[in-house]
Amino acid sequence: MTTQRGFSLIETMAVLAMVGLALAVALPNLGEFQRKSDLVRLARQIAADALRCRMEALTSCRNVGLVFGDVDERSYYVMVADGDDDGVSRADFIRGVDKALGPKVWVHFLSRGARLGVPSGWKVPDPSGGGTLDERGLRVGSSGIMSFSRTGGATPSSVYFNDGWERMLVVRVNGDLGRIRALQWCRGWKEWREITL
Repeated sequence: MTTQRGFSLIETMAVLAMVGLALAVALPNLGEFQRKSDLVRLARQIAADALRCRMEALTSCRNVGLVFGDVDERSYYVMVADGDDDGVSRADFIRGVDKALGPKVWVHFLSRGARLGVPSGWKVPDPSGGGTLDERGLRVGSSGIMSFSRTGGATPSSVYFNDGWERMLVVRVNGDLGRIRALQWCRGWKEWREITL
């Protein structure tokens, strides 16, 4: 009596076809999950760095801020300390008066494809109510700096990011309390949703 072991060619091809079908169904959902989790990671990192700014401002008795900007269509932020007791300013940072407390944090490393601002034509509702957002993406005064004072207060600010696909992220700081919140929005949603930090 002989027994045969192994699989026939037809059985192997059927299994490979089923695996291919399962991958075809799963991969688009995996990409969506990746984009969503990337924005949450970005929100948590910015919130943590904003909290570090606030702690540095309180312990060093000087103003400290996150300076946001773009270089070659890539967004970044960097923690900067006031060097001349007039508050953190972009001009002083460029001149070297206000010093960086660390390297630039490149947004696309935290969230693939993410950038500052609101893409043209998205019609994103303002999380504060009343209309839609403009494309700038920064509501931190004219400077583009999320700034914390030596007393623990902050410049009221909202910094908006998009994933280039369908999602938006905003990191907001309350001026009086320095409280940091993050919200996300996806095309088709009527309202922004809170991200647990």
